[in-house]
Amino acid sequence: MLAGTAACGGDSHDAGSTGLRGALDGVRDDASTRGWFEYGDTAAIAKANGGTAATGPYGALLGTGYPDLAAMGPQVAPALGFDPAKTNEAWSAGRPPQQGGVIAGGFDKGAVVGKLKELGGKPDPTAASVYRLRADNELSVDDALARKLPSGVDHFNAVRVADRQIGYGSTLLGADLSRGGTRLGADPTVRALADCLDRPLAAVLTDRAGGGEQPSGPRIAVGVTGKAGVPGTNVLCVARESEQAARAEADRLHGVFTGGEPTAQGVPWNAMLADVRAEVVGANVVKITARSAGSVRTGVFVKALNDMSLARILAGGPPGRES
Repeated sequence: MLAGTAACGGDSHDAGSTGLRGALDGVRDDASTRGWFEYGDTAAIAKANGGTAATGPYGALLGTGYPDLAAMGPQVAPALGFDPAKTNEAWSAGRPPQQGGVIAGGFDKGAVVGKLKELGGKPDPTAASVYRLRADNELSVDDALARKLPSGVDHFNAVRVADRQIGYGSTLLGADLSRGGTRLGADPTVRALADCLDRPLAAVLTDRAGGGEQPSGPRIAVGVTGKAGVPGTNVLCVARESEQAARAEADRLHGVFTGGEPTAQGVPWNAMLADVRAEVVGANVVKITARSAGSVRTGVFVKALNDMSLARILAGGPPGRES
């Protein structure tokens, strides 16, 4: 996925869409990436939202795929030569210390390489397209990078620059998520969950829906589909071990989301969601779709994964089909 050299020149604005499945095909399959994978179709989110205003109809999805960079706001572009908010797509995967991210399109390769050199970046001896600003997991408060990005911590210790993608992370493995043998997208359960989401604007896949730093609960995917002028659809996909289990889970979850059971914030699910539908799709995957109720913002299931509301109803379940 991040093939290329560190040579200057080239403009990535013509980068084609990778899509969720393409992003998954470019990420290695290991315990860390199975724990967390996040994808955002950055350009499509901005288009559906009518711009980058947080108050827009899809404003809650802005920054998906690059949450750590989004938190740095306008500091990134002058320091590193690219603006994450203007990329075509973005995804991140893994848990610390091997977490890393990718932005695809929307940058000038020569400008990025020039900024990295200004910061003292040197080609990694084991990966010519990777610029080293620090050693793996190194922290600093007084080097050139820290002076430019004081909030950056160690996200840019290693930066890989290709024609159409930039990879970044606190380690070489984080900066190059494609390193490794098998790909996350080759896992049958991951493929089934991606198929369930179809073509989302935003998505998260995890095997830790029950919370914690170890696999817990079923393997799931959450996401949002939609476009400009149309209310977004919240999507939850849950992998189960058999068709019978999937049908039982579909009925159970439909009851949870249409009933008065509360989220972790104490708000009933039926005050958050409207037009809830449940079905079994593909190979034993439960698919729940729903609109956001009233003034509730699009992205209910994405938020519910982060605030542990989904953990309350999914913890203790089997971890899905064996892959």
